[in-house]
Amino acid sequence: MESNPSGSTLTLLPLGGIGGVTKNMYLYIYGNDILIVDCGMGFPDASTPGVDFLIPDITHLKKLVASGKRIVGLLLTHGHEDHIGGVPFVLDQLPSFPIYATPLTAAFTNEKLKDFGLNQRVVEVKFKKDFNLGVFTVRFLHITHSVMDTSNIFIKSPIGNFYHGSDYKFDLTPPDDKPSDMHGIAATANEGVLCMLSDCLGAEREGHSKSERKITDSFESEFRRTKGRVFVSTYSSNISRMNQAIEAALKFNRKVCFIGRSFIKARDIGRQLGYVKLPQNMEIKPQQVMSMDPSKVMILIPGSQAQEESALVRVANDNDKALRIDKNDTVIFSADPIPGNEVNIYKLIDTIVKRGAHVIHSDMTSEFHVSGHGSQNDIKLLATLTQPRFAFPIGGNFRHMSAFKTLMTELGMRDQDVVLPEYGQEVIFNKISYRYGAKVPLATVYVDQITGEEMEKFILMDRQKISEEGIMIVIVEIEGETGKVVSTPDIIARGFVFPEKEGFAKKLNEELLVELGQKTPKSNNMGTYRKIIQRTSENLLYRMKREPLVIPVVIEV
Repeated sequence: MESNPSGSTLTLLPLGGIGGVTKNMYLYIYGNDILIVDCGMGFPDASTPGVDFLIPDITHLKKLVASGKRIVGLLLTHGHEDHIGGVPFVLDQLPSFPIYATPLTAAFTNEKLKDFGLNQRVVEVKFKKDFNLGVFTVRFLHITHSVMDTSNIFIKSPIGNFYHGSDYKFDLTPPDDKPSDMHGIAATANEGVLCMLSDCLGAEREGHSKSERKITDSFESEFRRTKGRVFVSTYSSNISRMNQAIEAALKFNRKVCFIGRSFIKARDIGRQLGYVKLPQNMEIKPQQVMSMDPSKVMILIPGSQAQEESALVRVANDNDKALRIDKNDTVIFSADPIPGNEVNIYKLIDTIVKRGAHVIHSDMTSEFHVSGHGSQNDIKLLATLTQPRFAFPIGGNFRHMSAFKTLMTELGMRDQDVVLPEYGQEVIFNKISYRYGAKVPLATVYVDQITGEEMEKFILMDRQKISEEGIMIVIVEIEGETGKVVSTPDIIARGFVFPEKEGFAKKLNEELLVELGQKTPKSNNMGTYRKIIQRTSENLLYRMKREPLVIPVVIEV
């Protein structure tokens, strides 16, 4: 490998994925070469009304590129949205670079790129095969998670080797019969691991994470009991879970129906790769479901997180022409709620229960979902296999990072051997040590799903204000030549009780007569009129202990 012209350090900068579970994105910077691992999205909560997605802030990355550095490649560890969802949103903001992933991850990402009208495609890579990207040499290693083709990545650099252990667990009996490559992971220790980055989301849970295999038995038991239709809702990326449901359906002679765009895409991708094994004669169309014996049907349907426009929500609310949920049916939520989604999920469950159907969800039983993230013993096992000099927790909140540190010290590491940077902080490695570098300011970047455009912060602030305080539109007629108020303003108030509307309009008229009498712009600038009206309205509302969003409308007469 080339020597670093600027010295002997490598800078590791997370743009997401520490102090939080989502928006995973990591920069490995050596000399003029930048290697990126993952580019995920985050998800809104109640504090971000109208926001569809959050993506990493790449402002600093763009500055690095502008300074002469080059992106040698983007590596994607697996097909979950918090690791690949941001890719189409950032590509057009950066110079061209190659993207690499294992087959299923590549297929999921390529579908996203097609949807966005982007021509670039992800390069498929094979496990355990080294290839060079600038000064880096990388190797994808198979590891088990809740989506197939998940990888950890071994990264060789001129100052030492890094083990990038994104989401994983050690499932010895995975549904696809492809356990983690223990031998390949252990072999990295022989080459030397300067720093192990490790998923830490399960660092507070004792023991090992449970195998996905146990869910197959749970499906079979429920299919045996249920006299009506069985609806199974999970993540569209979880093809292993789909296969488990399909396996149980075939065992009990139930036809299989796929509902929803995301599930149909996942089915097609799975079939192309040979991962979904369903005889053609066992699949039925949505239009056939209601005419068949309910005990002979299983429906795979998206909506486990109660997404507003998801198929399960539509069916539950009788907004689907082909399907309905009846009294003897069973609906299985085979996924844990994403934090923040609980209220909507419980509302959906209530809607389904009112129809007389039986609902199985995570608050009732853990038999239909297990974590894809390693627990304490899984994390310790990875550290034991790789034997790193330093350890760096990723993919968790700060409490998970702290719990991870405790686990490492139990294995004999010193406190200072566990890297715990602040959000947006550089970690600078040399061959024998590390230090914390500058803190890079990272903004929260909001994205509108329909347009794909980033949302300015003021838009979100306006939405928050409207959701909390309501909105008031103030319509004022102004004589163009004189700048005089012609009549009492019209007031439209929404989102709050406002019995004082008439009195407010009269008082506002009085104050505007004074304000505009003193400050009438000579240029007849309507923008200036609007500012005066907005400020005067807000001041008057404040005295009335109300703070809605005020939108001034000026009509020139």
